[in-house]
This record gives sequence, C-alpha cells and structure tokens, in this order.
Amino acid sequence: MSKKAVGFIVIILLLILSCSKKNITNNYYPSPDKGAIVGIVSVADVQIEVKVYQGIEIAHTYADSNGYFRISELPAGSYSLVVKAADYMDYESSIWVPGGNIVSVDTIFLISIHDLVTMVWPYDGTDEVGVNAEIRIAFRRGMNKNSVEEAIQIDPPLDGRFVWYGTSRLGKVEYREMYFFPTGGLATNTKYQITIDTMASDKEGIRLSEPYQFSFTTEAIQISATRPENRETWVDPATPIYISFNTDMDAESAVLAFKMIDSQFKDVNGIFYWDYKRYMRFLPDTTLTTGETYTVTIDTNAKAVTGGSLEKPYNFWFKTRPY
Repeated sequence: MSKKAVGFIVIILLLILSCSKKNITNNYYPSPDKGAIVGIVSVADVQIEVKVYQGIEIAHTYADSNGYFRISELPAGSYSLVVKAADYMDYESSIWVPGGNIVSVDTIFLISIHDLVTMVWPYDGTDEVGVNAEIRIAFRRGMNKNSVEEAIQIDPPLDGRFVWYGTSRLGKVEYREMYFFPTGGLATNTKYQITIDTMASDKEGIRLSEPYQFSFTTEAIQISATRPENRETWVDPATPIYISFNTDMDAESAVLAFKMIDSQFKDVNGIFYWDYKRYMRFLPDTTLTTGETYTVTIDTNAKAVTGGSLEKPYNFWFKTRPY
C-alpha cells in the first residue's frame, strides 16, 4: 500500500473517532438548557418528600434511605425548594438553577417540631448573673401561654410575673418570647435550675418531646458604690455616709456589720436610714472633724433579704477637708 493511501486511511479514522466522541457528549446532555438539584437531608427513619416550586409545584421526589435526593430536567431559573417530613418543621430555600448545571445544596438539617425552645437567658451554665436579671425564653413557634407558665418549674422557687411578647403573623398574634421578672430580684450566690416540662405546648397543641432544662448562678452580695468614694479627700465634714448594695438587704444585719472609726480608732456613732432596702445612709451624731481620716468597714455579718452574706469585709477610707 502506498504512503498516500495510508495517510488517507488515518484521516478517515480520525474523523470517525471525532464524530464518535461528539455523539457520546450529546447523549450525556440530552437537554443542555436544563439542570438539576441534588442534596442530602440529615433525618433518618422517616419518609422525606422534596418539592420545587415556581409559584406552583414543578416537580417532586422522595429522598432515599440515606437522605439523598435529585430532581432533574429543571429549566434554568429560580426555584423554591421545600423539604417535608412527618414531625419536622418544613424546610424552604430559594435556589437558582443555571441551564445545563447540577446544583448541590448543603446538607439539610430538619428541626423537630417538638424542639420548641430556641434561646434562653441567662445562658445555661452562666456564672455571676446579676440579681436584677430577668429570665427569658424564646420559642420557635407561637405558644400556648398558659401551658408554658404552668410547665415552668424554678428551683429554688421564685415569686414573680410573666410577660409575653408577640409578633403578628398572617393577621394573628403569635407569642414566641416570654419574660419572667422575679419579685424582689434573684437571691445572691445561688444556683437556679429552670425546667420546662412536657406540658408546654404551642398554639396547635404540639408539646415538647422531653423536658428542657437550663441553670445559672447569681453573683455574690456586693457593695456597688459608696459616698464618699474610697480614698476621696476634701470631703465636707457634714456629708452623710452612703452605702449601695447590689441586692435588697436585711437592714438589721447590715447596720450591725457597719463600723466607722477615725484615725485614733475612735468609733463614730450616728443614725441609719434606708432607701429601697439597697441604699444605707449613715448620719453621724456630730459633724466630722476637719482634716481627719475616717475608715468605714462593713463586715461579713451583712446579709441579703433573700439569704447569703457578704463574702469578705469591705473597707474604704476618706479624708475631710482641712477647714
């Protein structure tokens, strides 16, 4: 065979291979203007239905035993992807599908309709919570207020009032956030545990699948401010002494814990007054000496109304003006 004939045959074979390769590509993309959505739903042992909408339902399928789903032959465009499963909240997301492309969505985690609590405050395990703090619980759905209030248990017990905040949805008010304001505040240096039992339900009667619990610990008794301030100089000799606590105090114990002396360790006597159980005012029997240094001590006998004592003595000193 001549070299010319061999070259001709090679050219023919290359043309055949080129056409064959092109045909395979066309068979793999029968609809180059259409795409698909694929993904995985992380819920086991339940039937999972997946639908896509463009105003109306366009297509639907069911996830396999591994949670995998695929919806094909979708024209290019924007879709609403909806995933449904019994006892779970519907999942919905907007997805853009380019023509001829497969869009893979992130793993979808469905939320049980019984997982009604979304947030609590103070957070579980929080320390040094202020005694003036309220207890707050947010829910995923509009709640039956009475069922929640009856389901809440606080240990140690607290008296207080519930306040609900609602949002308007489709012309109806849904109550999803609850505040509990303790009467007189929280006790100092105390661990509180809050339990919401399974009697709590949403407005449709769906209940918690199991009790929800969280706890927090409050701050110790503290002296938040004094007047005069510690190490203050040029103080008016006629100025009363003010002590501010962070909680309501047992007045008798706080008065017994109070001691004021001058630089010669001589006691200063006087009369005590109280404002709102947290603010103690001491008025000396006589005007203080000018140019003198005074020291005030509140010892650990000072107790809160709700229990607990000052953890360590509190001291401060000040100096009166020289004239």
